[in-house]
Amino acid sequence: MTRTLTRQELYDLVWSTPITELADQFAISDRGLAKICLRHQIPVPGRGYWAKIEAGQSANKTPLWRIENPGIETVRIGGLTTDVNPYVAFAINATRAAKQTLQKERKAPKGSNTPAKTRDLAAIAIPERPLHSSLREFAKELSSAVTDRTGALNVRWVKIHRDSIHRVIAFLNALAHQIEPQGITFAGRNSRVAFKKDDALVDFEITSPKKRVTTETSYGWKHYENVFVGRLAFRIFGRAQGVKSNWVDTDHRKIETSISQIIESYRINLDVQQTYDEKERAERLLREHLQHRRDLAEKRAAREEARLEFLRSIAADRREVEDLKLTIDAVPRPDSQKDEYERMLI
Repeated sequence: MTRTLTRQELYDLVWSTPITELADQFAISDRGLAKICLRHQIPVPGRGYWAKIEAGQSANKTPLWRIENPGIETVRIGGLTTDVNPYVAFAINATRAAKQTLQKERKAPKGSNTPAKTRDLAAIAIPERPLHSSLREFAKELSSAVTDRTGALNVRWVKIHRDSIHRVIAFLNALAHQIEPQGITFAGRNSRVAFKKDDALVDFEITSPKKRVTTETSYGWKHYENVFVGRLAFRIFGRAQGVKSNWVDTDHRKIETSISQIIESYRINLDVQQTYDEKERAERLLREHLQHRRDLAEKRAAREEARLEFLRSIAADRREVEDLKLTIDAVPRPDSQKDEYERMLI
């Protein structure tokens, strides 16, 4: 559906509603709406504008520029339709709904029952906390895992170097404690690790990246080897679209400092997964109901066919009796042999 606005109307909307929320109302991305504003020379609020407004502070508002090009005075939003995979479209809509729920919780007044926003860890040093009960078995399994000749180990998609074991356990422990108020807990299932909320599970993996190192032998031959660099990478295997799902150590930032982002992404992914599970459950119940209807229809058809077959057999027997009667009545009965005929026919 196409929305047609003037520059002034879109300007008023952009400066009265955060662009992310406005983009959701137009069913487009916030970056797409920002590009439309840029194309039509409409200024948008800068970084920190809405924070000042929410804090009750005054914020500068850029006036709408005058233009001499009437061709960009009218703004059209939407109207282009593309063939989208229905599963991708469902994931996009579910992700948008999860983001909106998260935004509403952020705007909830203080003292409400909304879970508090989690805090980033200021540095890689994680405060010592008791090991979370959901991690005890996995921590034992990880600590006792057998490594290969390079020191690597693989436990339920935690593929790391042995020197990173204690750091991984500390990171998962901090993550488990901080994410628990959101109703989310760690779960090790089969050959994977995940975090779960109610019946929804979303897997993750932790890996130790490598880099290629070149050495030269005394004979001048080059030798290449992939070696661990002491870093970690965290990845979420979720269905949410347009949500960050990968975090990797850098020279200036560790994945421990991104715990709040990881929790936010996990909340969105788990909400999307719950939506998927509900959809799949409803589809499964519908399939079972339709299959039950088909089974009943087949049984009714089989009973009807058996009834008709029984009636056909009765009708055939009656026709045979009638034919025999007609045949007997048509047999001539000479007076001279009347007794003999009666004896054979009766």
